[in-house]
Amino acid sequence: MSSNEGGLDKAKLFSSKELEIATDQFNENRILGYAGQGMVYKGMLPDGKIVAVKKSKTINEGHLEQFINDIFILSHIDHRNIVKLLGCCLETEMPLLIYKFIPNGTLCHLIHDPN
Repeated sequence: MSSNEGGLDKAKLFSSKELEIATDQFNENRILGYAGQGMVYKGMLPDGKIVAVKKSKTINEGHLEQFINDIFILSHIDHRNIVKLLGCCLETEMPLLIYKFIPNGTLCHLIHDPN
């Protein structure tokens, strides 16, 4: 995914150790919220970039190939209304997705906020 061959330079493979450090061992104080089938944590990478790390609850082994294909597709989408997928971590039991951090809160909060 991170090679330049065939234009696959869009997504990065992160190590589990790197993400544990970034999220302070997935500390509950770093939880941003829940999304779909997982929890989202705020993290800071060694280069100072703030990211959102989605830790999935479950994934069916039969769907792992589809999951990897989805990562490939999502990593190539660049649109102002879609949060940018930066990469993933496949070293853990459940795959981790790493997104660009958006500081304006969750979509649910923005939709349902009375203000």
